[in-house]
Amino acid sequence: MLLFFPVIQLSHGIEFNVTKDGKLCLYANLELTFSVTYEDLDNQTQTAVFALTDDANSTKSTCDAKNSMLMLNFGEGHAFSITFSKIEEVYEADVVTFTYNLGDPVHFPNSKSKEPTVARGLLDIKNIGMDTCYSCKSEDLIESGDVNMTLWDVQIQAFISDGNKSSESKYASCDAAHPGCSVFLQFSVSKLLQDTKKFRLHDLNISVSTSSGNFSVENSSLNLWEASIGSSYMCNKEQTFNITDTLSIHTFSLHVQPFGVNKGVFSTAHECSVDDPNILVPIIVGAALAGLILIVVIAYVIGRRKTYVGYQTL
Repeated sequence: MLLFFPVIQLSHGIEFNVTKDGKLCLYANLELTFSVTYEDLDNQTQTAVFALTDDANSTKSTCDAKNSMLMLNFGEGHAFSITFSKIEEVYEADVVTFTYNLGDPVHFPNSKSKEPTVARGLLDIKNIGMDTCYSCKSEDLIESGDVNMTLWDVQIQAFISDGNKSSESKYASCDAAHPGCSVFLQFSVSKLLQDTKKFRLHDLNISVSTSSGNFSVENSSLNLWEASIGSSYMCNKEQTFNITDTLSIHTFSLHVQPFGVNKGVFSTAHECSVDDPNILVPIIVGAALAGLILIVVIAYVIGRRKTYVGYQTL
């Protein structure tokens, strides 16, 4: 756990405008990432992590009086959709569907299967008034078998009646329960030798609004909590990290896994060095060897001096 409440800070998403008869009927602006576990040609389990790309299009989206669908097609045969239902004077999101193409060599290299696969889940977006835009900066994790879908920085408005997106005064926000403070944690994925992929925390942004003013700090060059994709990072000991000159964070019983989470359970943990008692063994052995080498050198020097003295002319 962390000693601060994590809420994702607003960032710039990908915008989609769906029209019908030349008028805006469905609007969306969102960030979306996917984590998919699949089997490769060597029967080994791999995890693909990728985001909704800028080439995504909403041309297959639909708007009707009672039901609408946001359909986003991207990449080589991938599609993400959300269906919406209108119930009297409110609307809600229904089913989320993600169709991914395991034959895509970019996201699923050496995949054993080449077939399209479908994952489904539910979004907790309910009782949104007509002509009201739903807004949510926080992460919404949707789990479905081997797939995790993470939505954040979301603005969605379905069943737009007059062709115009609502003004900010008519927003329904999921973040209202946590006013005044936002924490943005961004993990990156790096590819090392032998195709080993690792994640690490590289960006931390904290903004706090109080009656006395606003406080905001960011460090985007961090290198913390590194572990291999498909595993988690754990550190039980209390630690202090200096993020900036004005901000330090304290953690204990820390356990994080930003990618490849299955059924809400952490994968095998990579433990931090301060938790691992085995790290003392090489330190002790190294110190002992250094001491032994020093003794040998001293003995050698003393022996050489005695030999030299023995050959002096009387």
